[in-house]
Amino acid sequence: DSQTAAMVTAARLLPLILFLTAVAVGCSAWEMNIRLPTERLAYGGGEAVVAPIIHALRPLLGSGRQLAARAGVACDSWRLGVEAHNVIDWRTVPAECEGYIGHYMLGEHYRRDFAVVVDEAVAYAETLKLAGNGKEIWVFDIDETSLSNLPYYAKHGFGVDVDDGRRKAASRGSDGR
Repeated sequence: DSQTAAMVTAARLLPLILFLTAVAVGCSAWEMNIRLPTERLAYGGGEAVVAPIIHALRPLLGSGRQLAARAGVACDSWRLGVEAHNVIDWRTVPAECEGYIGHYMLGEHYRRDFAVVVDEAVAYAETLKLAGNGKEIWVFDIDETSLSNLPYYAKHGFGVDVDDGRRKAASRGSDGR
């Protein structure tokens, strides 16, 4: 029967038709999502910022002036400028960067940065040609090298708050009054 053959053919094609329909309707699920999620105002709280659509290989925070202009300060750029000593004479972290700096210092990126610095220091120390007479010493700048300032910064707004402790202690004098 030709009618039976047509029904068998239709039954065989039905799963293929359903599959192709599902793919066509849901094709957006297969497309790359170029608008990547941003943190809540990556620069420290406030209202959410929708980043402009940019090339997928470019980081959102490096998306030009649009995002920085909306947030006031490009905190990642400010941090880079400070680390490169191109931003000088700053007394505090910009208030809008407290969240960004806090997430950085408490996050994995800071730990990776710290590990790189330690690895470089060890690599350097291993290249030194020492006399081997037991008189070699290694001097650490204790407040910047050997101790972590992280607990202090976490307690004081990650550099946003002015350090009034030293100022108050100086005004009281050495006897603590």
